[in-house]
Amino acid sequence: MSDDAFDPEGPVAQPAHDDAFDRFFRKHMESLMRPLIARTRTVYDADEILMTAALKAYQRWPYIDASTDPIGLVRKIVRDCRIDHYRSQARRAGREFLTDDLPSYLPDGGTVDELLELRGYDQLDEAMATLARTAPVQAACIRLHYLEGLTTTEIAERTGSTPAAVRANLSKGRHHLRSLLDPATEEGDR
Repeated sequence: MSDDAFDPEGPVAQPAHDDAFDRFFRKHMESLMRPLIARTRTVYDADEILMTAALKAYQRWPYIDASTDPIGLVRKIVRDCRIDHYRSQARRAGREFLTDDLPSYLPDGGTVDELLELRGYDQLDEAMATLARTAPVQAACIRLHYLEGLTTTEIAERTGSTPAAVRANLSKGRHHLRSLLDPATEEGDR
């Protein structure tokens, strides 16, 4: 095996790599956390997923640091950790007893405003899933811009298109989402 190939069973990062990892993680933590919060809807789950991903990234830091796209590799680790998190929740759900108790992080049940704030997310999730099936490029642009906070230039680099195409896909995607969220609105109803 060559020295530049990744060895998953190899040694973890050494203290000499700590400073580089720390700088990298501090720089990119917010851009990694925002899409997790948007997808999980809880800061607690997003934080748990990000910390698990950070540990895995730290263990593979020499390989990640030497790559040409370290943030891309870390985003893949975060995405894989999110999927693993949901799979473990699904496995646990079959063994848990359901009760009417509220989660421990909402001991008072939450305020009416907090509960009402969560009201429209199911409809938005369904609309985004439909958009991803019918117009995957538009859905990707919407997610990258609004959930990950990337600029049109950054989205163009990541998707391999032009900034003008990204702006067009964002505009079309917003229009498509509006029609999915409020199907009763016709073109002439504006």
